Amino acid sequence: MPRTLTLTAFLVFSSLTFAANQPPVPLRWTQGAANSTVQSSSDGHTYYTLSYGDFDVTLAVDNQELEKLNRRVVPMVGVMLTFNYKGKGELEIAQHRFTLEFTKHFQVVQSSLDPDQMLAHLEEDVEELNHQYKRHGGKHPEHIGHQGSELQAQIKDCMEMMIFVSTRALRPEALNGTSSVSGWVFFSTKNRWIGAWRRPEPFVLRLPVENVMVEFPFELPPKEAKPELRLRP
Repeated sequence: MPRTLTLTAFLVFSSLTFAANQPPVPLRWTQGAANSTVQSSSDGHTYYTLSYGDFDVTLAVDNQELEKLNRRVVPMVGVMLTFNYKGKGELEIAQHRFTLEFTKHFQVVQSSLDPDQMLAHLEEDVEELNHQYKRHGGKHPEHIGHQGSELQAQIKDCMEMMIFVSTRALRPEALNGTSSVSGWVFFSTKNRWIGAWRRPEPFVLRLPVENVMVEFPFELPPKEAKPELRLRP
């Protein structure tokens, strides 16, 4: 091969390799920016939307997420994401590559939980709880009331979580043409560096999409959230 062609091929290969190794460009949701909007809804959620090129992403957070964290059978933070695509190619939704930064907890970064693994663990928990319930009831039928009720409540919570994850969780997907997809993404809070929750609690959600790294900084509870009126008993 002539030296000129060899050099040209080397330069083309080097440029492609360099481009492939380049980190994604940060694309951050910013209050007041033209491509960033926020809306507090009457459904108890706050919606952050970021638009870029031929797609937009909406992050929905529960205004009472902090209160619900301590009551979950699985210690985790959940957010809902909606992707809308208006391009002519394909948009990859790499749910397994999403991360959540716990800003005030030594900037711990947790990767998104795999829905199928979550379901497998929850199924194991249900089996163990059922075993405890039967074992306790067989040996102490007169005391089944209080402890049995607690075990039944835990089983019920696990079953409800299994239904929610199996039907509502976001999974890796590819959007073609004008299409959209929505689903919940979960991040574990089990980490030695994640301590007591504070109000407000800041986070940064990062989503690699195409050649950009979408970043959503948000707080729990959201400062944009509407105050909720509670009826007196």
